[in-house]
Amino acid sequence: MSTAWLILATGAGVYVLRLAGLVLPNGLVRAAWDRTLGFVPVALLTSLVVASLLSQPDGAGIRLVAAAGGALVACWTRQMWACIVAGMLVYGLLASV
Repeated sequence: MSTAWLILATGAGVYVLRLAGLVLPNGLVRAAWDRTLGFVPVALLTSLVVASLLSQPDGAGIRLVAAAGGALVACWTRQMWACIVAGMLVYGLLASV
């Protein structure tokens, strides 16, 4: 299967899921499914971060340290913007050295 078909299939799947969320009434989804679907954004973000960290072997150490710095700031402040800024600052400082 080519990459283009894989991207199109993923896009179609996401579109169907989003459309189903808009069409279904609020009470129709069971509580277990609702709770389970709450983890989808976290899982997607995790997969994107891990894929970007492991995609290119050159500079992987710098990206890993920057991600760890961002994660520490996120745990400490509980603010997403602070996590992003800290990760970018750590990466910028380490890449310029």
